[in-house]
Amino acid sequence: MPIRAYILINTKIGETQKVADELKKIPEVKKLDIIMGPYDIIIEIEVPGYEDISAILLNKLQSIPSINHTMTCPVVS
Repeated sequence: MPIRAYILINTKIGETQKVADELKKIPEVKKLDIIMGPYDIIIEIEVPGYEDISAILLNKLQSIPSINHTMTCPVVS
């Protein structure tokens, strides 16, 4: 059964659309919304296991220089 998680993303000022365009290229990203508040983007990812969430964060999201901060919320039910 796939694991889902929501990741809240804070971007550099003026870079939100650029980050969103990069995130849309990641196959594990199933949904993306640009939002208002302390975070600029929320994505829903779907991966085979919990360890894959870390791989997405370390190998894909951290390589986008305009991302300042993320908060990951795995879905439990």
